[in-house]
Amino acid sequence: MPNPGFLRVALRSVLALALAIAAIPAVNLAGAWLSEHAFGLPSGGDLRLAVDLFWVFMAGFAGSWLMVRTAAAAKTTHAWILFAIYLAADLYGAITMGGEFPRWFVLGFLGLLPLQVWLGWWLAWGR
Repeated sequence: MPNPGFLRVALRSVLALALAIAAIPAVNLAGAWLSEHAFGLPSGGDLRLAVDLFWVFMAGFAGSWLMVRTAAAAKTTHAWILFAIYLAADLYGAITMGGEFPRWFVLGFLGLLPLQVWLGWWLAWGR
């Protein structure tokens, strides 16, 4: 029979990952809705892309914060695992975006990744 403490830690780790993954589209969708309806920004253009990049950052930050905050143990390890998942997803996104987006957007998309995870870790655990 598995140790109940280990089972609790493992289940919280799975829950933390699920929350982090669910937070990303939730925050992005909320941000897109706010950008369009609350702030009145039209689709397209550099201003809208900059605001969308902000929401991408906030989604990654929210996912990181949720993962680290929910994990029962090894919180820094959870942050590193999430960083690896984000990095794989961001690299895939950057490669498949191709020339659809300006270079500054793709570089911001990739360059803000460490800050997203670090800030989420720091606010949830590190400070």
